[in-house]
Amino acid sequence: MKVKSLSFKLTIWYMVILTIILFLGGFFLFERFKDGLMGDLEKKLKKIAGTTYDIWRSKRGITWQDAVNRSYERFKMCQPFIQAILIPGERKDEISSGNREFLHSDNIRGDQLHLSREIYKKARKQGRDNPLYVTARDQSLSPFPLRTVIYPAKNYAIIQVALSMENTINAQRRLFIILILAGPLLLLLTGIGGSFIIRRALLPVKSVVQAAKKISADDLSMRIESGGRRDEIGELVETFNRMIARLEGSVQRIRQFSADVSHELRTPLTIIRGEVEVILRKERSKKEYREILGSILEETQQVENIIDDLLLLSRVRSVHKKMIMEEFSLHESVERIVRKYIPAAAGKGIRIKPADIIPMTITGKRTLIERMISNVIDNALRYTRSGGSIDVTLQKGEEAVELTITDTGIGIPKEALPSIFDRFYVVGKSRSKENGGTGLGLAIVKWIADNHNIRIRVDSHPDQGTTFTFLFPNS
Repeated sequence: MKVKSLSFKLTIWYMVILTIILFLGGFFLFERFKDGLMGDLEKKLKKIAGTTYDIWRSKRGITWQDAVNRSYERFKMCQPFIQAILIPGERKDEISSGNREFLHSDNIRGDQLHLSREIYKKARKQGRDNPLYVTARDQSLSPFPLRTVIYPAKNYAIIQVALSMENTINAQRRLFIILILAGPLLLLLTGIGGSFIIRRALLPVKSVVQAAKKISADDLSMRIESGGRRDEIGELVETFNRMIARLEGSVQRIRQFSADVSHELRTPLTIIRGEVEVILRKERSKKEYREILGSILEETQQVENIIDDLLLLSRVRSVHKKMIMEEFSLHESVERIVRKYIPAAAGKGIRIKPADIIPMTITGKRTLIERMISNVIDNALRYTRSGGSIDVTLQKGEEAVELTITDTGIGIPKEALPSIFDRFYVVGKSRSKENGGTGLGLAIVKWIADNHNIRIRVDSHPDQGTTFTFLFPNS
């Protein structure tokens, strides 16, 4: 499937928007120009009519015909059609159908430009300050429409002046032709310029795409150069680089995890295979068979423990975003877990007891919280010698609910404390072999704590013991 480039799509949208802008801009420009021409024409008509009226009233003895002729001579260059319409004996607000006398300039013959009675009546009502303008047509005078002003005067007279709209129409046509020709040319030039600018602006995006194609899961060390850009493209590159860095870290952890799993499973399986090979070489006594089968059972149990912990990690990581939180009594869970470990502790000669357990209700996934507490107590039992003790307390502090598990075991070296929550990390390999640990218990503890916003403090001294403190957020 061929994918259209972003620059092509942006160019198309740019051209569409530019076309709309040019069309609207041309339309409003044409209308403004048209209104301006019409306004100038009407001003000229009013000036001619007003001049005709002023000539008539300037001196006694000047007739309306004299005023029309003198006004025509003054404005002869623009070829005005001037008429004085006399309607004697009528009231100001009335116009009758008879007794009219039309006095006109020499370029008008007969009854040309005689308008209806309603128009004259309306013009007289409007007065000289707001004369009436109409567009009339008379092919005998001009092939073009005639813009006409009806200008009321004294003594029941009306001055009517008309000018051909030829120049106005021709000017409008010229502007229309210019807009029609210049619009596409302007659209083409601006389109080419806009396309060039868009392509230049998207060049860094293309470099990001090309660089991203070279990055694979086999080599995530490559980064995209931002060129010191501090705009959106630079921010995109930096975000992409940070994402690749996170992916690289995740892939490295997955690879390390796979290697650790392989190593941890290989050891017991190698032992099992060796034991089976030994037992098959020759006939053995019943006692020898029992010893070898016991060793195989022990290693099989170790493999089973590792697989169980891996399945738990996989399960809780896949469902943690949809965990159903619930309110439950933390003190009841702690007491139940401690009671569960009393027989195992007694078998090893270890004293375990809950001390200062106060009633406390929290919100969380109860089964996971109990697994977290159980893992820590289980570790304490593994690494506490006979005659030792494990104390569990639950108190409410000023800022958090504090669950403390203290043992008198072999302790953890200071330099090992930062790594104890890493998967498959064991302080000493002999510890794991002797005590059956998988190196996943504390990794599970850390994950459960992080997803419940529980802080963990660890205080340990070799040969003195270890204290785990869980700080639960107050409800």
